[in-house]
Amino acid sequence: MKNLRVILVSILISVAGFQTGQPVQAAAIDNGSFMSLWTTYSHCQTTTDIDQLSEAALTLTNAANRSLTQEGFVLPLPGNLEKFVSTPAARFAVDVKAMAADCSLRAGSAAVVAGKLDVAKDLLQTILNYQPQSEYAYYTLQAKALLSELKTNLIEVTLNLP
Repeated sequence: MKNLRVILVSILISVAGFQTGQPVQAAAIDNGSFMSLWTTYSHCQTTTDIDQLSEAALTLTNAANRSLTQEGFVLPLPGNLEKFVSTPAARFAVDVKAMAADCSLRAGSAAVVAGKLDVAKDLLQTILNYQPQSEYAYYTLQAKALLSELKTNLIEVTLNLP
């Protein structure tokens, strides 16, 4: 009975060692950075200033590109136990790429209306990077439509010149 208690206490101590430290701090940092992204996205939905829209779209696009390259949390396990644990799937509450695409589309549309065609092209071009992925088909179709409209308007303008 005494051996069983010693074994249980040693297991609890080793599990407690895995529970302490950095993951709690990382979660606080990740939540803070997500909240700043959410604030940026919310601002993108409410502002009409093209410079602010462009800045928000750039911030969200950079965050989306960073989120694709970051490695998830790795649980430090001994080699004997590691083979029994599968890698968890990466899951987010929201899709940062969709937020970036939506903000870029909104900023690109506003730039077209304001006549800043170069800015619009740059913003819309970033959305086309998501093209092969079906979950972003709406954004890529909208960006393609706006870009083709820009090309058509550009041709009409040059045809009218003497």
